[in-house]
Amino acid sequence: MKKIQSRSTKQLAFLALLILFTGFIHDTMRAQTPNHHFVVVEYLKVKPGDQIKYLDVEQEIWKPMHQERMNQGIILGWLLYAVEFTGSADDYNYVAITMYDDPEQLENPWNAEIPARVHRNMKVEEIMDRTARARDYVRSELYYCVTSTPEMPLKEPAQYIQVNFMKVEPGMESEYEELEKDIWLPIHNESILLRKTVGWGLWSALFPRGAGRPYQYITLNTFSDYSYVFELDFSIPFRAIHPDKDYSEISEKTRKARTIVRSELWDLIDYVIK
Repeated sequence: MKKIQSRSTKQLAFLALLILFTGFIHDTMRAQTPNHHFVVVEYLKVKPGDQIKYLDVEQEIWKPMHQERMNQGIILGWLLYAVEFTGSADDYNYVAITMYDDPEQLENPWNAEIPARVHRNMKVEEIMDRTARARDYVRSELYYCVTSTPEMPLKEPAQYIQVNFMKVEPGMESEYEELEKDIWLPIHNESILLRKTVGWGLWSALFPRGAGRPYQYITLNTFSDYSYVFELDFSIPFRAIHPDKDYSEISEKTRKARTIVRSELWDLIDYVIK
């Protein structure tokens, strides 16, 4: 769920940080990853029993405003996922994804007139009060898409995503990205042709950043059918794409390049997409 100018101090501080570093992001990322897209991932916590109230807020209040943001060319799309297999001890149980095609859009992710234009009979204070009572805003992260198949922006979002949070040792980032793009991306393309998956992506974290961050990348295996999540096997497409390579050796090389810190299963709730 996105922020407007009257959001909390914490969220405004996040926007200020984005503004401060927009030049850095623009210059650096344009040089490294031309035509790639930027993704803000927001982690949300809904208390047991509040799910219906929360989804009403998202779908009745915020979804039309995200649609207006897309109509104005501010965002490429917005997606809301529920995190499967969570409980009261987990930090979050919903995730919102907002996609941008230019880092400059991150400087002004909202037009101030959107709430009044979309909800003429509702004040901003009412919107924010209903939102605050429906869920807790845990944190947000900014990524850029290193590579994906199909390419972003997506024409249709996947119903299920297996999200892998990856830790890569300092200095190993280029080697890890090359391994994913040169070896595994063609395998994911073959997996799509075999109809075992519907997509895959590699996202690199921009903010927060630093030595204390537990993961620097996430990969996303996407599925149209729930059962396929439990049948995922890349050895078959691997043999078709890399007949001259050994699957065990490449798998071991991949394990040395990164550590899977955590894997989660996300279930699509709603979306607006370009």
